Amino acid sequence: MPRPTLTVLLPLTLLLGACTQTDASTTTPVWQDEFNASSLDTSKWGYQTGNGFMAGSDYVTGWGNNELEYYTDRASNVRVEGGNLVITARKEKFTGPAGTTTGTFDWTSGRVRTAGKFSRTYGRFEIRAKFPKGRGLWPAIWMLPEEPSPYASWAANGELDIAEGWGSKPTELAQTIHYGGVWPNNVYSGATVNFPNEGTMDQWHTYAVEWTPGKIQWFIDGKMTSEKTQWWSAKNNPPSSDADLNAWPAPFDRPFYLLLNLAVGGNFDGNPDATTPTEAQMLVDYVRVYGMQNETASAGPRPDMTYPWTPKPARPALADGNLVYNGSFDLPDTDPLVKTDTTSLPGVTTSKFWTLFTGGGEATLSNDATQGNALKVDVTNPGNVNYAVQVRQDGLNMESGGKYEVSFDTWAQTARPMMIKVGGGPDRGYAAYSGEQTVQIGTTKARQTLTFDMKATTDAAARLEFNLGNAGTGPVWIDNVVVKRVGNAAGARPPAADGNLLYNAAFTQNATATAPGITGVPGTAYWSTWSSVPERLSTSVSGGVVTLNVTNVDSANNWHVQLNQTDVPLTAGKSYTLTFKGKATDAREVAVVIGENGGSYARYLDKTAALTGTEQTFTYTFTATTTNPAAQFQILGAVGTPGSSYGLSFRDFRLVQNP
Repeated sequence: MPRPTLTVLLPLTLLLGACTQTDASTTTPVWQDEFNASSLDTSKWGYQTGNGFMAGSDYVTGWGNNELEYYTDRASNVRVEGGNLVITARKEKFTGPAGTTTGTFDWTSGRVRTAGKFSRTYGRFEIRAKFPKGRGLWPAIWMLPEEPSPYASWAANGELDIAEGWGSKPTELAQTIHYGGVWPNNVYSGATVNFPNEGTMDQWHTYAVEWTPGKIQWFIDGKMTSEKTQWWSAKNNPPSSDADLNAWPAPFDRPFYLLLNLAVGGNFDGNPDATTPTEAQMLVDYVRVYGMQNETASAGPRPDMTYPWTPKPARPALADGNLVYNGSFDLPDTDPLVKTDTTSLPGVTTSKFWTLFTGGGEATLSNDATQGNALKVDVTNPGNVNYAVQVRQDGLNMESGGKYEVSFDTWAQTARPMMIKVGGGPDRGYAAYSGEQTVQIGTTKARQTLTFDMKATTDAAARLEFNLGNAGTGPVWIDNVVVKRVGNAAGARPPAADGNLLYNAAFTQNATATAPGITGVPGTAYWSTWSSVPERLSTSVSGGVVTLNVTNVDSANNWHVQLNQTDVPLTAGKSYTLTFKGKATDAREVAVVIGENGGSYARYLDKTAALTGTEQTFTYTFTATTTNPAAQFQILGAVGTPGSSYGLSFRDFRLVQNP
């Protein structure tokens, strides 16, 4: 599209101010908004409204991040006042209009962008802004590619995040780029930085990026805080051929537009709590864009970099086959296995090879000498997500085709759950090779054991995670951790005798050791249920019909209740048809999903079923985009008025590969 030109020259003082980061001869004013009018300049900015977006024929709620807010174009959420753009998040009941965004939401906020009005390749993008603080608040200044992009879709076509703030961590800021393959094969890299001079996000700061061919630099208040010179773009991850890897410096060589928004809740900072203000404002003083003389320079050759598919040296197993080093938390720092860069836990002696990650939670760690030096994790703030408090070990060599056993001793002061996962890191999209397996911890020491088949590509840098967030406070003990290969993975399970890829579709088989079912519910072998609040869901089977009774409905997320079957084999490029019969106690729309079990939770089938009080037959046809011998079938419960209840009944599930 044609690039707009600046019709009003910037004052000399502004140009001189810009020279504190870049030489005056290298910057040229291109575009600006000083927000000095009485309302938003809609020749420069457009509103985005709603609680999600269309992805093909499907609607993605929560903007793909489980966000809670509904963006509006009301002055109460977006206005220009006192020389500032004011974006206000409010805790209030708001009902969206009929259509894909229908529903009642607990928060409203604002999101504006320059898409279709201004976009640019390269330059200096400078924004002076003031962010609010408070758990669950997520202010963001970022950039996306102007459509259409030659690099398919997100994130192969790129995303550049100038500044993202965690409301619960006001001294820190995220500066990130997203790239790689098309979702879910995307990756990201960036930096978490501190504000200069012990600053915080609720003060005025000048945020900037200088984007030139092959280099992106981030600045806060004139100080360069991070830099990126390596990224890539491809249709697939890994690329199917050399031609599939887009030419360097793709995707950051095309026009991008600007976005300003204040999100609430979701995956970034968790959901608000009682400490979060019920009204919060993100203020923007100005947005200024400059051209740079060196933006016309060559990006040079593609830099040497490590790709997700690049083989990594494998860390050998210990003599007993254990892939976990220092599983008993008693390895001395002088041990020959310990290197200068070996990680350790904060404040914990003899904790080499372990790492603590807190994503909005807090915990105090120590060795408990009274318990054989076991690791004691005293959770003081559980956060809002299970990874809010995460103890993990990286560097496990997980070989494709292997069967693995994870075992460990654990107990807690108060009985509670803990989510265990063996999976990939950021360059593997945080894939869950083991699935996300929840164990119930009692108050006495007990051995926990779980097994899984490694069906993904070999990963020499896999990680074992103990996720203790979002499950209450208090001490948890972990000791004698072992992960070892115990055999070969089973092949993809064959179809049932009638060709059905879903086992026990008639709900007549009881659970066994090799075919677990829903706890306490006869006839549910191979099936499982899940609820974010277990006491809100009860399940029964009668006459081949499975019924899910749900109380105290979640008003925002349909995944709060699930009916699942895993290990469903799918083959890339093959067509499949799913049918079932279903009804509800009243009109309810549920999600029907077939996709990856863990990791990015990629969905091959992502549709809805409008249930009524009268039983209906539902039919869906889809093509598998990848070969997955262990896909997951899911019915995700309905949203509705908080506190309300409903029942869902299903029978005759059938999934077959088409001729």
